[in-house]
Amino acid sequence: MRAVRFHEFGPADVLGVEEVPDPVAGPGQVLVRVTAIGVNYGETIIRSGTGSRVVPWYDLEPGALSGEVVGVSPDGRRLIGFALGEGYAELALLPEDATEVPDGVSDHEALALFLQGTTAVAAADAVRLTAGERVLVEAAAGGVGSLLVQVAARAGATVVAAARGERKLALARELGAHEVVDYGEPDWSTGVEPVDVVFSSVGGAVARQSFELLRDRVGRLAVFGFASGEPLDVTASDVFRKGVAVLGFGNPMTPDTVRRAFTSGLRPVLGEALPLADAARAHELLESRATTGKVVLVP
Repeated sequence: MRAVRFHEFGPADVLGVEEVPDPVAGPGQVLVRVTAIGVNYGETIIRSGTGSRVVPWYDLEPGALSGEVVGVSPDGRRLIGFALGEGYAELALLPEDATEVPDGVSDHEALALFLQGTTAVAAADAVRLTAGERVLVEAAAGGVGSLLVQVAARAGATVVAAARGERKLALARELGAHEVVDYGEPDWSTGVEPVDVVFSSVGGAVARQSFELLRDRVGRLAVFGFASGEPLDVTASDVFRKGVAVLGFGNPMTPDTVRRAFTSGLRPVLGEALPLADAARAHELLESRATTGKVVLVP
């Protein structure tokens, strides 16, 4: 089969397609013919070798890239899950109890809802989002952010969407944001009224400015990523000073959150769908912040 691999850490062009042996299913596994592969920012961190700056377990050896895939099993079921080993490939192994994709949901939509959708559902649960609150969503045109805009708007919150560039801000408005702000501007938070909730995935200076916008004594900030490569720079003293809650979670996936993501009626934003051979291009798009929504590869 064909698979995307890399043999040294570096820029996107270290990725290449190779012929490798077909995987063989072991106990508790099922072999699927892959029909679509989700590409996530975390995989660009693995490939670059800089993962230990953000999450220590991203510091891996060069080789195969994994991730979530949709594939067809030998009995014809369409399954989605995290590949057990090779993920950027024509064939992949999934757990025997992998989730079956509901009828009427495309591969692209399924990949957007499986990881990003469950993250959005879990983040909203974590902050106990209620009607009437002001909610700031960072990276509001991204895979998770675009869904959180919808979740917060449906909950009756006033949604402040933070994104970079007019194209992404326009998309956030279309998805239901009430206010938009370009965090590419150094003083973007000036003039933004205090918020009750922040959904934070950018990290660095943006996350710090978002933290300062939290309303004292009632604010909650949910952290589920550091796309800038720099974690949220907030100390226990800062949290004590403002009297707010900072909640962090890395893997929000449970059978319940997956089910709710697929039945939520959320509209996932579908980004580029590229051939497997264009994996490097997919990584470049993610790293340049040129994408909106979910990027997939198609073998």
